[in-house]
Amino acid sequence: MFKRRPNNRRPRQDGRAKPMKASLAAQRVAKRAPAVKEAKPLPAAAKGLARRVVLAGCLFLLVSAALLTGWGILSTSRALAVQRAVVQGTGHLSRLDILSAAEVGSDSNLLALPVGKIAARVRAIPWVEQAEVSRRLPDTVVIRVTERRPMLMALVEGRLFYLDENLRPISVHRRRALPDMPVITGLSRADLAQPDDEVLSLVEAVKQLLAVLPPADLAPGGRLSEVHLDRVWGLSLVFNDTAPVVRLGFKDYSRRLARLEQVRGDLARRGELERARLIDLESWRRVVVRLGREKA
Repeated sequence: MFKRRPNNRRPRQDGRAKPMKASLAAQRVAKRAPAVKEAKPLPAAAKGLARRVVLAGCLFLLVSAALLTGWGILSTSRALAVQRAVVQGTGHLSRLDILSAAEVGSDSNLLALPVGKIAARVRAIPWVEQAEVSRRLPDTVVIRVTERRPMLMALVEGRLFYLDENLRPISVHRRRALPDMPVITGLSRADLAQPDDEVLSLVEAVKQLLAVLPPADLAPGGRLSEVHLDRVWGLSLVFNDTAPVVRLGFKDYSRRLARLEQVRGDLARRGELERARLIDLESWRRVVVRLGREKA
């Protein structure tokens, strides 16, 4: 007969037997399975911060909507219509020239004015170098311009053009009175619009000449009357106080002008300055003077 193994398990107090341990495989699976942590509730400080962020966002949206609505009302209101336009800095241009280019009318709203576009339209005028547009509440727009400064005139195919300090054309002369400033001759319209290398070298020579000429010669009423440009002979000058044409060539203008004063003084002492028709200083080794006939 088989003997029954003694049951060594102690009975639980409630009288039920303890459950048997899980198998070894079940224990291994239980060890490998990650433990799931329960989510902790947010602390009270974090909840308060989140509420403040939401309230701030809502307030920002409300303020933005109010500003946009107010801007829409003001930008179309007749109470802020442009009633006056102030133009500053004009000399050669008139107030009407500026306002016509700016396209600012009495039906324009001051707040809705595109000041950047208006300034760009004014700068498109050939005479204008810089332009600034500003608003002055409640009804005034201010346009400040800086005009290009004319340095010389250019006589091109029967028409006079203003030239700036860089000898670039500004505009055609349209007034009846002629400006009292030196005139450049010897250029064509093609030379003025699209200068080639030779013309550019002559223009650069004129700049060098202007840099060494006495300022009194260039000022209104000064001695210099004309600067003639020639592709072969270079620069030639005509002065108001003497008759001869002075040929200077292409370079060394400071030395040639100093030599010119010596030649003119010598001709004046001999009484031949009035008879001189040409003083050629192109060659540094010699001076050629061409005299006209003596008066009977």
